[in-house]
Parts: sequence; C-alpha cells; structure tokens
Amino acid sequence: MITLVQFALGVLVGPSQVGARAIEMMVARYHHPIWTKYASVTFVAVGVSALRAGLPVIPVALGFYGAGIGLESIARGTLPLALFGPSGYATLIGRLAMPSLLAQAAAPSVGALLLERAGAHGLLAVLSGLALINVALACGLAWLIAHRRGLQAQL
Repeated sequence: MITLVQFALGVLVGPSQVGARAIEMMVARYHHPIWTKYASVTFVAVGVSALRAGLPVIPVALGFYGAGIGLESIARGTLPLALFGPSGYATLIGRLAMPSLLAQAAAPSVGALLLERAGAHGLLAVLSGLALINVALACGLAWLIAHRRGLQAQL
C-alpha cells in the first residue's frame, strides 16, 4: 500500500521535468544542444547516485532525476539536428531511437531480474553505474564536437 509520503515523492518527478524544460526554453538560444545533453545525463546520474548512496535528501534526488529526464526529451531532438542538420532528420531520429526503444522494452524484465537477484541496492548500483557511463559518453561527444569545431575554424 502506497503511503501519502511515497505518493508525494513520486509526484516530484513530473514538475521537475516541466521546470527543467521551461528553464531550457529560456536559455536554449545561448548554448549548443550538447550542453543540454550534458546537463541531462549529469542530473540523472546525480539523482540516481544520491538514491543509491542513501542520502537523506530523497526529494532533491528525485528532483535531479526528473530534471534530467525532462532535459533528455529536448536533447534527443535538438542535438542530432544541430550535429547533422535537417536533411534526413526523420530517418536519423528513427535510427537513433531504435536502441533506446529496445532498452525501454527490455527494462522491466531486466530490472525485475536485477531486483530479485541483487536487491534494491544492487539495482540502484547498476543504474548509477550506467548513468555515470552515460555522463562519460556525453563528455566524449562534447570533446568530439569541440575538436571538430576547432578543425573547422582552422580551415
């Protein structure tokens, strides 16, 4: 049975998503979409890692997680457009979405298996590790973009 506190904590994620999107709409013109992606993956990693660490700030952790998920929905569309342009955008988005959709389809079964085998702490450890890998990948992508821009400036 869900308590009122558990319900209230679950409700924090949605407003965090909307708030992050609203802030992004105000500042988006001032930065490259890679920064939205980087903020997104960092916020998710901070939120999941804080939950894993058992910090007594669960509302803050859920706020970070929600903000990251909210920004991800923006970065998913704007970053490929900025990197590859509008030509063939729909096809590219479809190809980029396939791995994510497959992971989303497998997530409930894999999550249930991990929860059964490793418990809640083990599941959060795996999620935290994956979130940190995502941060590293976003950093690598940011470096590639900066490197490419540097090469273009020299030409």
